[in-house]
Amino acid sequence: MKRNNFNSLTNKYAVLISIFYVVGLGLNYLPFKESSFPLLNTLIILYHFISNLVIAAIVADDMKKQNIKKSLIIWATIFFDILGVGLLLMTVIHKEKTANA
Repeated sequence: MKRNNFNSLTNKYAVLISIFYVVGLGLNYLPFKESSFPLLNTLIILYHFISNLVIAAIVADDMKKQNIKKSLIIWATIFFDILGVGLLLMTVIHKEKTANA
C-alpha cells in the first residue's frame, strides 16, 4: 500500500469526524431550555448515534477496499467513532508494514 493512500485515509477521517463534532457541539449549545424542549437531550444522543453509523458505513467501505476482515472495527466505530477509525488506521499501518517485510 502506498503512503499516499494512508495519508488520504487519515485526512478523510479527520475532516469527517471534525464536521460531525462541530455540528454536535452546535446542538449541545442550542438556546433552548430543557423545560421548553424536553426531547433535546434525546435528539443529541440520536444525532451522535446516527453520525457514528454513517462513519461506520464509510469505515466498512474502506475496509472492503483495503481487504480487511475484522468486524470488531465496525462495532467499535458504531459505539465510539474515534476508536473505530483509530483501529482501522492501525490495521492499515500493520498491513503496510507486513507487506514491506
